[in-house]
Amino acid sequence: MAEQQDDTPEQPLSLRALSAMRSLLLNPSTPKRTVSFILETLTRSPHLTHHALKLLSDYATVHPELALDPVLPVAGSPPRLAVEALASPLSGLDLDDARFASLCFGNSVPERAWMLRNAGSRFAVRPASLIAVLLGFTKDPYPLVREAALEGLVGFTERGGELRGGGGLVEACYRRAVQLLRDVNPCVRVSAVRVVASWGLMLAASNSDMKAYWSNEVFAKVCSMARDMSMKVRLETFNGLRKMKMVSEDLLLQSLSKRVLGLGKQKETLGQRTSEQFVMLATSVAGALFHGLEDEFFEVRKSVCESLCTLTSLSVEFAREALDLLMEVLNDDSVVVRLQALETMHHMAINGRFKLREKHLYLFLDALVDNSWDVRYTDRKILKVVKLNDLAMFKSSIDRLLGNLDSYPQDEADVFSTFSHLGRNHKKFVRLIIKDTFVEVEAALEGNVEFNSARIAALLILSISASLLNADVGSIPPVMFSYAVTFLGRICNAFSDIMNRDALLACLCEKSRSTEYSAANINLREGEQQMPLFEGDAPNFANNEVVDSQIDSHITREPKEVANYQVEQQQSVHNEVINLTNYILAKPPDMWPRIQSGHTNEVLRSLRCLKELTTMKFDSLGSGDVDTLVYTLLYLRVIELLAEVWEYLLPAKMLCSQGIGVLESKLGKLDRRVKELISRFVGFSAEEELNVLELMLLTYALRICKDEISCLNRTFKSLTALYLRFESILKEKSALPSNFVVELGKVLSSTSINGASCSPLQFDACLKFFSLKQFVFHGPIKNIKAELSIPNNDLEHPLPFVPGLPVGVPCEITLHNILSENRLWLRMTVDDGFIQYVFLDLDRFEGSEEVRNFTFVAPFYRTEANSLTLKVCIGSECLFENVNPVQRFGGPKHELVLLCKEKQVYLSKVNKE
Repeated sequence: MAEQQDDTPEQPLSLRALSAMRSLLLNPSTPKRTVSFILETLTRSPHLTHHALKLLSDYATVHPELALDPVLPVAGSPPRLAVEALASPLSGLDLDDARFASLCFGNSVPERAWMLRNAGSRFAVRPASLIAVLLGFTKDPYPLVREAALEGLVGFTERGGELRGGGGLVEACYRRAVQLLRDVNPCVRVSAVRVVASWGLMLAASNSDMKAYWSNEVFAKVCSMARDMSMKVRLETFNGLRKMKMVSEDLLLQSLSKRVLGLGKQKETLGQRTSEQFVMLATSVAGALFHGLEDEFFEVRKSVCESLCTLTSLSVEFAREALDLLMEVLNDDSVVVRLQALETMHHMAINGRFKLREKHLYLFLDALVDNSWDVRYTDRKILKVVKLNDLAMFKSSIDRLLGNLDSYPQDEADVFSTFSHLGRNHKKFVRLIIKDTFVEVEAALEGNVEFNSARIAALLILSISASLLNADVGSIPPVMFSYAVTFLGRICNAFSDIMNRDALLACLCEKSRSTEYSAANINLREGEQQMPLFEGDAPNFANNEVVDSQIDSHITREPKEVANYQVEQQQSVHNEVINLTNYILAKPPDMWPRIQSGHTNEVLRSLRCLKELTTMKFDSLGSGDVDTLVYTLLYLRVIELLAEVWEYLLPAKMLCSQGIGVLESKLGKLDRRVKELISRFVGFSAEEELNVLELMLLTYALRICKDEISCLNRTFKSLTALYLRFESILKEKSALPSNFVVELGKVLSSTSINGASCSPLQFDACLKFFSLKQFVFHGPIKNIKAELSIPNNDLEHPLPFVPGLPVGVPCEITLHNILSENRLWLRMTVDDGFIQYVFLDLDRFEGSEEVRNFTFVAPFYRTEANSLTLKVCIGSECLFENVNPVQRFGGPKHELVLLCKEKQVYLSKVNKE
């Protein structure tokens, strides 16, 4: 600091002094008083140097919160130093006209260009003085300076600069920019195009009488650069056309045609004074947009499409002609260009300028199967708002949308939304195709054709959307609304713009009960009945006040009334599930003749359709009343396996021995699934239990007939025990057995106790009397299930064990609907086939029969390897089988039915370190 004080004010600060100042400024421990003194010394120095200015700039950058006084070297300092000061963070200076001009006339070309480009933004200058200097430097011999001067003029308009009473100066700038359109340097021409567009529009706005004239003039001058050799110039040309606010329709049409057209209506057009002048402008404009769409660079083609967004709003006729070219652009190789063309069409559709014609349809709908997700999405955006003119176009749009859905399933949500908008916008066309749609939907849901759930959901959305917001359903069959209820979880988002899920459900249920529709409107096939409507699909909201009335009434009710209302809601949902499942379970008995006649593939397709309906309803309920649906899915799976096994009873299969292994596998699966029907559910009525037991009797009979197993004696004993249970229930109910059970009883009565004298042919004869009965729910049932988790255990975090000693496996267990008489076991399996069972004594664990939560540490004894992987699960004994034990030495006495999925447990030997 002593050396700093030795410096006289007349001499610039030495490098040593500046170095010391930098050290002090960068040191956070320097007192603020010292810092202030240094900054004051630097800013008030009459001989500001480059190094001092750099120090101030660096400090201002590090501490932007400090407001330093603007620093500008004295007039005698080099212009380069002054420009550096203006470019530093210490800017915010006001320059007088003389100092601004002197700096612009400096010797350094880059500094001159910087001054012209940043004048008015980095430092303030009077507008008149600024424009005069910029206009003068457009004639500078250096292209960089000419470009900077033109960019300065563009910056002036972009900042909203105004010249009061400067109409002549504005025109002068415009004229000079027009001259520079022919400059030899491409960068100058790019800037000249920008000035012509911006200052030309300023000139048109300054004179209302000549606005049309100047607008056409500017449009023509900008279009004249559409065939420039430089790509950047062409790109800026079409960027400039986006700024146009008024253009003659004749000139717009001329930009699409390479051939010069005559004056459109043989009269003056928007200020055009002579036809000769129009021809001169038309020559410059001719084919500008057409050439732009054929440009070799995708950036230029994209810019043309963007400019058409603005230009199509200026003329209906021009929009009609431009649409022809935009449709051709949909074949462009560039995804970016195709996407922008569709964005332009969407803009036209929103503004009423998009009129889709039959000749456009093929190219437009092809975009629905484009490889690009963005292109497909934008094409669907247009379909949501466009108005189609005839039925053929409407049908083609539906077909292509369905093709989009097949090719790109990930588009499902937006495709469904598009169908919803199409139906609402074309109600008349929907009513014309509803008969064919109804036939297809019904055939699919009845299982007569291959079931495509996405296609059926889309057709349902299209059908119901036409009358969803109307009081009447018109020609839409009410059953279509019932079908839609089963797809509720999948289709609700398609109507999210007009109603929520609850409102949609209530609306569908209301319309499914409509009496205004006559069944005569749909030509049902002979002998066919309409699907019965489900009662209790949703709460009955009167007068279609579905959501608001529900919420308002819920708020104003007393607590007791709210509780009663919630009970009613739960009962309504339960009734809905029961009605749906009874409808689904009524279908398998009708399929039984088809199973017996060998139409297995057709039956399996129908069953998959029913399973799909059940699954969709399951998903829509979430965590609600789902036990009945779980049973329905398992029952349908049993019927599937039964159909596959029955195929091997047919003569064509009986002669083939290649499928014996497959048959044994399917019989094993059928046996396990049927046992799950009776073991994993509680709450059956006598009729329901008899239905399941008869399926089990059939399964055992099939195993005796077809399954070549060594344990025939045990199968026979199981069959006999099950028959006795079946017979006791019949006596209690005073009910009559089926023909199959009667014949089976005769065979069992004529056979010895251990089954040694039984003949498979006798049981084979019984199978001919079997007929599948409909399973009907008479009340609620509960699903017996378990949830098992092994905390803090995975492949990277195994449980440690000492070889030869037992290891404890911690299990977090949740049991649902487990009765006190159930016998549960924890089964632990090793990869080599070793199985260990651990009994779960329910009396030791707290909880009710509905839910029990507890933690149990299961001991595992076989710890002889370095690492082990166990498969752990929970199973319940099949107590209805009163036969000899299948497990001994501490294991379960009866066969286990698994109540949860197997969990893998990783064990690792403890390292001795």
